[in-house]
This record gives sequence, structure tokens and C-alpha cells, in this order.
Amino acid sequence: MRSFRYQLCTTILSVSMTCGSSWATDYPSEQDYFQELPVVLSASRLPQPISETPNAMTVIDREMIAASGFRHIPDLFRLVPGMYVGAYNGYTPIVAYHGAFDQYSRRMQVLVDGRSVYLPPFSYVNWEDIPLHIADIERIEVIRGTAAASHGANSSQGVINIITRDASSVHGASVSILKGNGGMSDIAAHLGNTGEKLDYRMTLGYRAGNGFDTTVLNDSSTDHLANLRANYHYNGSNSFELQLGYLEGARGLGIINRRTDPFRDTRTSSDFQQLTWSHIQLQGDEIRLQYYRVHRDFTDVGGDQKLPEYTVADRHELELQHTIQLGANNRLVWGAGIRSDRADSPANLTIPQSLRQSRLFAHDEWRMTPSALLNVGAMYEKDGMGHNNTSPRVALNYHLTPQHTLRASTSVAYRNPALMEEKSLGSGITILPLVYRSAGGLRPEKTLSKEIGYLGEFNAIGLTLDARAYIDQVSDIIFVDPTSLVSGGRPYSFRNLMSQTYRGLEGTVKYRWSERSGLTFNYAHQQASCALTGTLTQPAFLSIVQNSYVGVCPVSVPSDSGSVLITQRAMRDIQLSAGYYHQEKMQVVDAQQLQPLMRRVDLRIAKSFGKSGEIGGGEVELVLQNVFQDNYREYTSVPQTNNALLFNRRAYIAVTLDF
Repeated sequence: MRSFRYQLCTTILSVSMTCGSSWATDYPSEQDYFQELPVVLSASRLPQPISETPNAMTVIDREMIAASGFRHIPDLFRLVPGMYVGAYNGYTPIVAYHGAFDQYSRRMQVLVDGRSVYLPPFSYVNWEDIPLHIADIERIEVIRGTAAASHGANSSQGVINIITRDASSVHGASVSILKGNGGMSDIAAHLGNTGEKLDYRMTLGYRAGNGFDTTVLNDSSTDHLANLRANYHYNGSNSFELQLGYLEGARGLGIINRRTDPFRDTRTSSDFQQLTWSHIQLQGDEIRLQYYRVHRDFTDVGGDQKLPEYTVADRHELELQHTIQLGANNRLVWGAGIRSDRADSPANLTIPQSLRQSRLFAHDEWRMTPSALLNVGAMYEKDGMGHNNTSPRVALNYHLTPQHTLRASTSVAYRNPALMEEKSLGSGITILPLVYRSAGGLRPEKTLSKEIGYLGEFNAIGLTLDARAYIDQVSDIIFVDPTSLVSGGRPYSFRNLMSQTYRGLEGTVKYRWSERSGLTFNYAHQQASCALTGTLTQPAFLSIVQNSYVGVCPVSVPSDSGSVLITQRAMRDIQLSAGYYHQEKMQVVDAQQLQPLMRRVDLRIAKSFGKSGEIGGGEVELVLQNVFQDNYREYTSVPQTNNALLFNRRAYIAVTLDF
């Protein structure tokens, strides 16, 4: 048992947990991490069962990842209630909570093992450039709602925490090969070993595809990636974790017959280095020190006599975290961090820009009575742009019975201006005839969130229910401020233009009728309303802004959306699964047209052979996506009459061999 506890505590780098030989009675055992209401590690930076977290949570585990048949990480978030998943002109995946304002989706923090991949100068996540293979994901914890008290600014709509497989989880080697229509061609090799002192796992991968496989858009891609995770157990109290990753890729860009956006190739590379030291103290407290560096380099080689453009982003971060058991009924986690961001993008910033940020955070979990648990936390941040923000959160969880819990919480969160929004001084060397010249002086966006929730376990019938109602009020929303037409295009700035209110109901039902067979049903009903609260640089554009921004706001979230994932073990070695995904019509705020109703059915059949993880073991799977050819379209700047982003039926077969 002690060996398992030690490995479990050093596996998750994103949070700290109190481990040792004498845990309090409410601390998790290994079974807690695999039950229907599992222990999660992201909500408060303390290990907590979902019934005691201060936020609503969704966990996507390895079983769900495999059953979905998804090949790209962004698609997995179709399994989260209220989440919007899309693609801008094919080549830019979008993952956003509460609909989407634009292609950047700047209001959700994304972590990989505690490492932020939300990068300058645009402050968004480029999902395709993360050096991570989908098979290396152990689980994904999604915080549905504001979480700045634990994860800082830019967590104003939630947090996605991707937790990768531990270094000790891969034994031996395996190779997988995937082929499908639309140019799908993937190869991956995994190698791992566990030793007395050193554990490691390594992945080498190649993936390619033609995107939406249309002649209207150039959205093909090719990637090579490598990823390493190693854990050195110095002794029973100290461990060191090293993670390295590198990705190099080519992306197609361009729209047919558009002079300002010709067909061309781009080059991208990204890498990271991460080192974590964990020290478990005699009384079970833990100190964790983590450093990481993230680098991204993107080059648009140009076309139609355009000059090459590039964007280089670097992030360095150092964080100290201390978890303390204050007594039988109280736990505290506190810490501090510093971050340095640098961005060089001549077409947007003229000169390289840097930011120095710092933060101090604390969260206390107090079990007031056997039935009542109070979570209180806050984070104080200096954003490097002259703003000092404090983001508090308070939540009360009350257990009506051990299986039925009510939760009420309120919190405040901020979204800092992106470098592009605050300091862009575009030189005009842009593919599109848009020039951004920021006026500066932006205020952080502020979100006040309130929610009530219910979690119930009906063990007699194998059913769990997670439901919540919420209201999120966002003020000082930063958006594009149009100015007068000039030769060569219209210069744009950014201002705190709007306020927005989101109201919604959402929930998840899970039902299991056997160990490997079950159903997960997600549903969300959302409403949005906006008001123009800022002042335009030129009031002559008021009617345009009212129609284009405020007028589109109510349909910027789908009124109803949901998913159903069913898995069934047909025989000992055959697994069947089916996914249904539904999204009512909506319109991204800066899009030209409405996205129609989306309905889609995916099927997967997998047959295993031999013994998994041993020589001769493996699996063959066949996946069909959009089986019934539902004609839904993605978000695009191309007129939809061209059917540029029509998601056609797709199929692939994959084979995995262990040796």
C-alpha cells in the first residue's frame, strides 16, 4: 500500500497531495481513484472526491478516451457538458466553455501535468502544437466554472487539466499504426521500464491528415513528436520528475481564390522541459517545487509575394507549493509562483514584448461537521501590466447522506489582456488586410460566478447523477474596436466594450450494468445576453457593433447541447462503443454566418488479442465517424455555400502490437 501511495503522489504534477504512512481517515485509497465519483486533483490543489470539490467537475478517463475513438485531443471535450468544440477554417481547433467569441478562446486555462500551455502573444491554446500523443493521457480533469482561486487569471470560464500516464505505467514496448480516409496516417512507438530507483516512459510519433479534405481550404497537416517522462526515487521522502517534449510540424493555410489568403505552407515547432521535486515530510505534509519552460515557434512562409511572418513565444515558470495537515478536520495548501513570458511577432508587436508575473495563493478545506465541508481559497496576482487582482472562492458542500451531496459556491475570476490586445502595433505585414494598433489601457475582464449543484450515487442500480445550475456575470469584455477605413485596410484596436451574462443548467448521468459496459449522458442548456458598456473610439460604428457583437451574443452559445457514449463488452475480447453528439445552431461572435444544427454518430469496434502489455498482445480497432453523414458545418470565414467545412463520413483502422 505504501508503495502505491508514493507512486500516486508523485504521478500528478499539477497538484500537491498529502501522503505518508498515516493518512487521515478521509484520505483516498487506490480504489477511490477509479470509482464512479473519483478523487480529483485539480479543483483546489488538494485531493478530493468530486462530492467535496468547490467546483463542478468532469473526468475523462482512459476508458472513455479509448471508447470515443477520437484521434485528436480537442474532440474529447465533446464529452463535457456545456463545452463547445469546433474548428476555424479547418486548421485551428477551438475548445471553449459557454460558446465562443472568436477563434482564440482566451477564457479557459489549459494545463498539461500542471504546465500551462496558454501562450502569448495571443493568449490561446494551439492544440495541434502540444507535444503529446493521445495514448499517453491517463485522465483529463475539467473544472466547469471559474477557478482563478486555484489556477490564476485566465481561468475565468474553467480549467482543463490533462494528466499524462505515470513513468511507471508503461512496461516494455508497443507500436501502433493507423490508416484512414482523408489522408489519415499515424504511427506511434511507446517504450517504458520500471526500476528500483528510476522509472521512465517514452513516445515517438508521426501523424498526418488532409483535414476536411476539401479543395476550398488548404488545411492538411503533418507532425513529428517525441515525449519523455522519467521519475527518480531518491529515497522514501524525495523524488524528482523530469518531462521533455518536442513537436515539429507543417500546416497548410489558405483559401482558394482569396488573394489575401493564398494556399501556402507553414512551419511550427514547440518544445518543453519540466522538472519537479517532491518532498514528503514525516507528518505527511508535502513540499513541491516545479520549474518548466515552454517554447513555440511558428513561421508562415508567405505566398502571393507576401513576406514570411513568424511568431516566437517563450514561457518560464517557477512554483512552490506546500500542503499541510492542520488537524483531523482541516487541510491547507498554499504557495507562490513567478512567471516570465516573452513574445516576438513582428507583424503584430513590432518589437518583442515581455511580461513578469507573480502570484500567491492559499486554499483551506475545513470539515465543520461530518456532513458539512467548507472550501475557502484565494489567489493574489500581479499580471505585469500594472494590474493587481485578487480572486476569491467560497464553497459549502453538505452531505445529505454519504451518497447525496449539495454544493453552493461563489467566486471571482479575471482574464488579463493578451499582449496582442494591450500592446499590438501591427506593421501591416499581415496575410489578411487587417492592422491592429492597440490603444492600451485595457482593464482585466472580471467574472462573478454563482452555482448550486447536486451529486448523487444510486449504488443499487449503478447510477450516478451530477447536476448544477449557474449564473456567470462577465464585465469589461475585451473585443475589437473598429476605426475609420484607411488605405490598405481598416486598423483595429481593442477596448473593454461589453458585459455578458450566462445562465444555464447542465448535468451528467452515468449508468453501469457491468464492469466494462455502461453509458454516459451529458446535457447542457445555456442562455447568454450582452450589453454594450464601453465607448467606441468612433461612435459612427455603434450600429455595426450593436448588430455584429451584441446582436449575435444570444446565439453565441448553443441553447441545447449534449452527448451520449455507450460501451458494451460483447465478448471477453471484443468491445463495442457508440457516441452521439448534438449541438443546436450557434454563431461564433466574429463569424459571418450561423453554424447549423450538428448531429453526429460515431461507432467503434475493438478486438484484443494475447495479453495486454506482454509479447504477442495487442488490439485491432475500426472507427467510423459521422456514420449517417449528417451535414453539419464548422466555423469558417468561407461562405458556407461552398461546403468548405462539411464534416464528411470518416473511417480508420488501427493496430497496436505489444512486444
